[in-house]
Amino acid sequence: MTETTRDLLALTAADLMSRKLVLLPEHMSLRDAARLLLRNQIGGAPVVDKAGRCVGVLTSIDFVRLAGKNGKARPGAHPRLISCPFWVKRTASDGTEVAVCTLPPGVCPVQSPQVDEQGHKTIVCSMPHCMLTDWQIVDFEKLPETEVRHYMTANCVTVSPTMSIRRLARLMIDAHIHRAIVVDNERRPIGIVSTTDVLGALAYAEDNVPTEND
Repeated sequence: MTETTRDLLALTAADLMSRKLVLLPEHMSLRDAARLLLRNQIGGAPVVDKAGRCVGVLTSIDFVRLAGKNGKARPGAHPRLISCPFWVKRTASDGTEVAVCTLPPGVCPVQSPQVDEQGHKTIVCSMPHCMLTDWQIVDFEKLPETEVRHYMTANCVTVSPTMSIRRLARLMIDAHIHRAIVVDNERRPIGIVSTTDVLGALAYAEDNVPTEND
């Protein structure tokens, strides 16, 4: 969110949106798209055509749908698990306990490399008690090389930069979405507004409500 000083109800999508965008060309392979999402540690990105126009969005939901169609489950996965099954507890050289990730380096977005006093490098899990969805722990080599446009959600929700925060919030509730793509008059993505952006604006406005002592 870039704007925080105006009255809450006067804010627009342009005030709230993040302008740092990751765009997926529609002809990019699903495998390369997964790598790009993982590298940027994001849950989805707009898909654009050659002219830069938004033609869809690829999110974690699309990866879950793909996994469901293939009927594949991750090794050791169980619907009642309350923590990731890919870490083990070990004692570091300084006597502290750490959650060591057993997955290959670079596979999971919450891996964190650590180096001890002896220079030994260890990959630890920074969120051992959280369950990641299937798309976040992906065997890239098993993903199809088929173009992203065949897996994206084509009818994605886009909004204009002038849409008010009130209309934006209602749209997200009605459409059951957590992010909306902000586009210009040519339907080219210029930003993304998430539910976190909306909540952030509300929290800031609450901090500025006058008190009896003001």
